[in-house]
Amino acid sequence: MRTEERIEKWIERYEENGYLNGSILIAANGNILLNKGFGMANWEHAVPNKPTTKFRIGSLTKAFTAMGIFQLHEEGRLNVDDCVGKYLPDFPNGDKMTIYHCLTSTTGIPNYTSFPDFWSKTMRLPMTLNQLIDSFKHLELNFEPGSKFEYSSSGYALLTAILEKVSAMSFAAYIQSKICLPLGMNNTGCDNGVDIIPDLASGYAFWEKPIHAAYADLSFPLGAYGIYSTTEDLFLWDQALKSTQLLSEELMGKMFTPNFSSYASGWVVSDILGRKCMHHFGDISGFCSNFFRFVDEEVTIIFLSNMNFTPVTHLMREMAKVIFDEEVTLPLPIQPIDFTDTELIVGKYMTEDDESKILKITSKNGEIYLTVAKTYGILYKFKLLPVSHDASKTTFLTEMVNEQLSFYYSSSGEVESVEYKDFHDNRYIAYKD
Repeated sequence: MRTEERIEKWIERYEENGYLNGSILIAANGNILLNKGFGMANWEHAVPNKPTTKFRIGSLTKAFTAMGIFQLHEEGRLNVDDCVGKYLPDFPNGDKMTIYHCLTSTTGIPNYTSFPDFWSKTMRLPMTLNQLIDSFKHLELNFEPGSKFEYSSSGYALLTAILEKVSAMSFAAYIQSKICLPLGMNNTGCDNGVDIIPDLASGYAFWEKPIHAAYADLSFPLGAYGIYSTTEDLFLWDQALKSTQLLSEELMGKMFTPNFSSYASGWVVSDILGRKCMHHFGDISGFCSNFFRFVDEEVTIIFLSNMNFTPVTHLMREMAKVIFDEEVTLPLPIQPIDFTDTELIVGKYMTEDDESKILKITSKNGEIYLTVAKTYGILYKFKLLPVSHDASKTTFLTEMVNEQLSFYYSSSGEVESVEYKDFHDNRYIAYKD
C-alpha cells in the first residue's frame, strides 16, 4: 500500500470517530502528502477548520525568536555568548548568564508560567514586557547558569527584550520583516489579542461539549509563545530551515545542536521511533500544537489544534508510524449499542498504580459521562458511548478523543474492575471506591 493510502486509511478512521480537531500537514521529500482541516475553527458560527486556518502556536514561537537572535549574531549586532547584562544592565545575575543560556533554557531563572498564581490569575491580566521581566528578575536562581537544563519561558522573555533593543524594532515587526516576508509566510504574525486576525480559529476546552478555554491576555507572550500561523506557512518555515535563506549553515548547525539534555535553541532534538527528530510542543489557552521534522528521512508532520486536550504529540507519533510503515492500531469504530444498566457502573473508580488518576462515571438525561483529569490536572467530561456488552463485560468509547473503558462484571453481576485506556495508549486498572 502506498504511503498516501496508508495515511488516508488512518485519517479516515480517526475522522469517522470525530477524534481529530485542527489542521494537519504531512510532507515527505518536499512533497505534501496530506493538507487538511478537521473539526471546527469556530463552534459558535459552525466554521470548519481548513488548511488556511490560523492557530495560536504557543511555544513553537521559540524557534522564531531563536532564529531572530542568531540572525542578529550573524550581522554582528550581538553575540550569543554575550552576557545578558550587556543588553539588560539592570538584570540581576546578568553577568552570569549568556544569551545562549536563554536560548537553551539553561539560565536557572524560574519559569514564570509555573508560578502558583499564573494559570488562575496572572495569565489573564495585561502586562508590559518590562513588567513581566520584573516579575521574575529578583527571584533566586534554581541553579548556576549553564550548569543544567530546565525548560523556561522566562529566558525567552529576556531574548524578546534583547531582540527588540538590538534591532530597534518590536518583536512583531522583526518577525514579520526578517522571517515571514522573505519566506512568503503571509498568514503568520504575533497575536496581540487586540487586532482582528482573519481566519483565526477560536480556542476551546471541553465539558460535555466544547466550551471556551480559559482566557489568556496576549500582551506579554511575545517571543515565548505569542505567534499565530497556519500549517501551510509552517511548512514554508520547515523548508527554509533546510536552506541558508535565513541563516548560514554554520549558525543553523549551532542553533540545532542541543546544549544540555536534548534542548537546542527553540527546538528539541531527540529520537522518535528510532529516528532523529527536531520537534517542539506548544500550547496556549485552548490551542495545542506540535511540529516533527525527521531530518534524515525528510519527513515533516505539523499538527495545529484549537481543542486543548487533543493529544497532538501521540497522534503525530502514530502518523509517523503510518508513514514509516510500522504497525499501528486503529481505534474501534464508534457504533453505539443500547445500554440501560447505567446505575450499575456509575461511581468513582481509583486506579491501582496511580492514586491521582480518578475516574468519575456519572449519568445525566440518560447519557453516561467520564470525568477525568488531563494535562496540568485540568478536569474534562466526555460522553461515553457503549459499543459492546455481554454478561462479563461492557466496553465504552469516549466522544471526541480516543479513550476506552471496559467494565468487567463478577458472577453476581457487580462491577469487579475497569480497564481504562487513555488517549496516550496508557492502560490502567481501576476499582470502585
